Amino acid sequence: MLQLTDADVAALLEKVDVVGTVREVFLAHAAGRTVLPEESCLRWTNDEGESCRSLNMPGLVEIDGRRIAGTKIINASLGNPDRGLARAGGLILLFDLTTARPVCALDAAHISAGRTAAVSVLATELLWAAPARTVAVVGAGALAEAHLNLALRRWSSVRRVRIHDRVPERAARLAERLGDTYRTVAFDVAADAEQAVREAELIIPVTTTTSGYIAADWIAEGAVAVNVSLDDLTPDALAAADQVVVDDWSLVAADTTRILGRMHRAGDVLPPPRHRTPDAPDAPDHRGSPDGPRKRPAVEVTAELCDLVGGTTAGRTSATDRIVVNPFGMSLHDVAVAGRIYQEFLK
Repeated sequence: MLQLTDADVAALLEKVDVVGTVREVFLAHAAGRTVLPEESCLRWTNDEGESCRSLNMPGLVEIDGRRIAGTKIINASLGNPDRGLARAGGLILLFDLTTARPVCALDAAHISAGRTAAVSVLATELLWAAPARTVAVVGAGALAEAHLNLALRRWSSVRRVRIHDRVPERAARLAERLGDTYRTVAFDVAADAEQAVREAELIIPVTTTTSGYIAADWIAEGAVAVNVSLDDLTPDALAAADQVVVDDWSLVAADTTRILGRMHRAGDVLPPPRHRTPDAPDAPDHRGSPDGPRKRPAVEVTAELCDLVGGTTAGRTSATDRIVVNPFGMSLHDVAVAGRIYQEFLK
């Protein structure tokens, strides 16, 4: 079995169009050319009292006329940053489609960060009212840097980036590194999350929080909020959004820990149209719900990203819409990007 190190993966990833790959995976998913099982999660508390978990996320996708199968194993400990380690790390295993044997193991860090950023960038481009000028990022770790590097390479429109982190020095270091590269962009270190988020056209929280803090009135008219770390928006912020878009509804519906999954289980979320049953309650009215015998969900999921990529569902309907994207994370993207890296290595 071939093993590709972090350095190998980083070098080969430069040769892969990650945003294009993510787009192709969404099209394949819409066309039924994927297999996306539920992830499995092992959680424990270590000897230091810190939360740890191990996720196993298999998937199979057909792109370029060939099938790619594999799994991502990603482990995390909340105490790792204080040890000078990345919070999460793991491997992606690719499988031979004939023998089912693993043929390649790849370090997952760069692939996971790259495809996460690519989903956010693609979703933003599908949903923004105009190319973003002001971007807010909450959290200043590896995911924040991956998002900003990809976005700033693609979008010449950005003029200001506001960064907040609970460790101000970390935000300052990230702002300094990026400022050395992107000299037409102003990088501001915000004193708190609200200062970063207010009036931003694009909001990207990439934190480890499990409690929502981004309030509805922080989000400006016309803004896109990509809820990357999944728990940063309050229920009221989700309910106030004019549109809520997910990457894959089945993953949200199966989830028991993240805010949108918990709200769904409480009956507060209406699934995307093609996942609704005939007896589903009416969609929520953000201008005030009329009284009725049946509880109306607080949040309507308006689409999955594959619907937008495939053009079967319209994106933004008004320049003033506040849109939330809730990308749960599809292993299909990791497997597809890893497959293309493997093919680049074999050339």
